Amino acid sequence: MLASVTLPSLKAARSARDRLARAGFARNSIEIDRNGDVFEVSINTREENRDRAERILKGSPLGNDLRQAGEQAADFVQANQPLALGLAALAGFALFSLTNRR
Repeated sequence: MLASVTLPSLKAARSARDRLARAGFARNSIEIDRNGDVFEVSINTREENRDRAERILKGSPLGNDLRQAGEQAADFVQANQPLALGLAALAGFALFSLTNRR
């Protein structure tokens, strides 16, 4: 069974493809085709997975963007642990200084 959605940009189409891949669908079974000014993302899947694939395809791009930003922030913190610890200590000191003023 084929599940598909039409999206206005290549970025949105790639985002839908990434959502499907993260949900466990095989990346090589996901197609992105250009039709004029729009992009169609489709996946050929079994009948029992069709509804789930359609829900994922029609998911919120904003939610996906927020998830990606969170993942990037977590990756940055993991790669720069001493810097992150220093910034956390500085923020804690600033908060402590502000709350103990009389």
